[in-house]
Amino acid sequence: MHTIQEAGSTNVRLSEEENAQVREQLDRLLGSHHFRNSRRYPPLLRFIVEETLEGRGEFLKERLLGIHVFDRPADYDTAVDPIVRVTIAEIRKRIAQYYHDEEHDSEIRIELLPGRYAPEFRARPLPRTALLPASSPSSPAGVEEPGAMEVLPAPQAAEPKQPTRRRLANLLPWRRRMLAAGVVLAALLAAGVARWLHPSSLDELWSPMLGSKRPILICMPTDVGQKHELQGELQTSGSAAELRSGAMDPTFLDYESLGQNVVYSDMLAILQIANVLTNHQRDYRTKPNVSTTLEDLRQEPVILIGGLDNQWTMRSLASLRFHFAGSDEDRYWIEDSQNPGFKDWSLDLKQQYRSVTRDYAIVARLHNEQTGQPEMIIAGIGMSGTAAAGEFVGNPEGVEQLRQRVGKGFKDHDFEAVLTTNVVNGIAGAPKIVAVSVW
Repeated sequence: MHTIQEAGSTNVRLSEEENAQVREQLDRLLGSHHFRNSRRYPPLLRFIVEETLEGRGEFLKERLLGIHVFDRPADYDTAVDPIVRVTIAEIRKRIAQYYHDEEHDSEIRIELLPGRYAPEFRARPLPRTALLPASSPSSPAGVEEPGAMEVLPAPQAAEPKQPTRRRLANLLPWRRRMLAAGVVLAALLAAGVARWLHPSSLDELWSPMLGSKRPILICMPTDVGQKHELQGELQTSGSAAELRSGAMDPTFLDYESLGQNVVYSDMLAILQIANVLTNHQRDYRTKPNVSTTLEDLRQEPVILIGGLDNQWTMRSLASLRFHFAGSDEDRYWIEDSQNPGFKDWSLDLKQQYRSVTRDYAIVARLHNEQTGQPEMIIAGIGMSGTAAAGEFVGNPEGVEQLRQRVGKGFKDHDFEAVLTTNVVNGIAGAPKIVAVSVW
């Protein structure tokens, strides 16, 4: 089977039988553990292979792949959105890892060279046994006849020993391993350089939080008795306030019921954020809001979870354009200080659980002047809003939309974004951006 693309040549069409063999190999490759658990890599690899088999490999360009595989608009900016380049680099690395295993030595090779989007297909290499032809009847036992490789002359007594053909054959697996390791290393370096030159929207969103070497503090709400009134004063009644102030001598049950409970939706948001931090190899710690002090917030970058039930969130948002307002007696809403009469982003917490169909949230990133630390806020009016906001900050597609709304300097600007989400039986749907403020 010939190579479909030689360096510097035009496409060479394969026979139907060869096309079928390549497709079988593609299915084998995509069925391996390197690809089968991914949703992004298989569609792109299958598309470029099929296009090349159909003779259209020379037309495979970054923009075309972004449009046809990743549903990008025809005029999208490839410099801002490097999804094709990043995905191709990862596919190249996984292909190299697949062929690194000796069990795949006899298979057709699908290769994706750096700088190109059209793959190359190479025939199965000769089996190792083919390099060692069987002895003929006229040959003494154990003496090899000339075959696939040139027979080296017999060594002379006065000359240094030359490696036999069998020894050369035994070296081939090691040479293949070294070559495969080099390809993997090159792919990893290429992916790292691409990520450095074209950071993803997620990388840029979290960059200020990841700049410090200290662990990131996740401050989570545990006191669900807090209320926020229109005048901006945080009010808490009952034993929850006494527990926080130290006015009561608490029992273990007091702490268990008032100081250690975490709302399930808040926990979902925390898990999303923890996943992002783990992927960036960053340490973090969690602390309840009722035991978090201002001195704690001054020590390290902070992620504030929850809105009405987290006093630190309310404090940080109070002076910003978008902030929470309202009361239990009326309803709560996200107020726009530039349009204070607008109250459409609202939720009546007295509604029946199943009758709530929409919730709202604020995602903000700022450099807090009071603490001197970067701060991220993930806060909904209701619990479903907080869960949706937590999902949003870990979703590349949603964050990419945010980057486009914020514009140039997304990595460095402070911003607030108001999100909305549909709610069914308390479960949040996909969040959408409805407003952004940048400074």
